[in-house]
Amino acid sequence: MLEALFGNQNVQRILLYLFVNGKCYGTQLHKSLNVPLTPLQKALNRLEKGGLITSYYEGKTRLYQFCPSYPLMNELELLLKKAYTLLPANSKKEYYAIQEDPLKSHLVQDNKAVSLITFWNRLSSISRLTFHAKTKSKEDNVWQGKGTGEVSISKEESNILIFNERGSWQNGQGSQHSFSNTYRWTLDRSANVISLEHLRRGPENPVFLFHLTVTGKQSLTSIDSHLCEGDTYFGQIHYDRFNIRLKWRVIGPKKNEEIDYFYS
Repeated sequence: MLEALFGNQNVQRILLYLFVNGKCYGTQLHKSLNVPLTPLQKALNRLEKGGLITSYYEGKTRLYQFCPSYPLMNELELLLKKAYTLLPANSKKEYYAIQEDPLKSHLVQDNKAVSLITFWNRLSSISRLTFHAKTKSKEDNVWQGKGTGEVSISKEESNILIFNERGSWQNGQGSQHSFSNTYRWTLDRSANVISLEHLRRGPENPVFLFHLTVTGKQSLTSIDSHLCEGDTYFGQIHYDRFNIRLKWRVIGPKKNEEIDYFYS
């Protein structure tokens, strides 16, 4: 889509990947996009020499991110957001980086079933939540903020949990707001997935968000992106004995946000 403008398809891929994830490294791009590493490295070097991106090291890994001092960064991000929203639905997922779990490759089907039940039992004991919302747009801070609330759980069946969430949050402009949400979690043991739905239209007309599957000993990831009126939603869950972290990434014509939910 943008390769005619950038002159190189790999440059387009790198910029879209950075737009969605904020940072990346060469091998990660190679694995996620299924593109040979050498041309990706050449494109990264070209972008860094041109001042669009910058790099730094974490240990031995060289990470790349947008250069905040690039004079056309706001305009570039708006262009990339528009380009991303126009991608086919089945292409959007490949640009979202799943946080790797070192135990992921060792999980066989039986281990996944055990991990799924462990998470389900942890989910059943939730009573509180906090969240942090961060907009990646330079033009809008309404969606930035933090909140706290309580979660009351009802169990319709052994495989269905209803989360009724109520609380308050403060946006980036300092305004205080109350919120309430109702979510339905459904465990499918045969498929080894958990589905998440929003019930803002009532239980008979749920808004499906995504299916979550086990991707590590203590992590789950949405199988596919959820599309809602042009907005794309991804979800990742990491949990331990104390907390469940549900990380949302939302990109759309008027949205460019990250939301971290912490359930305890």
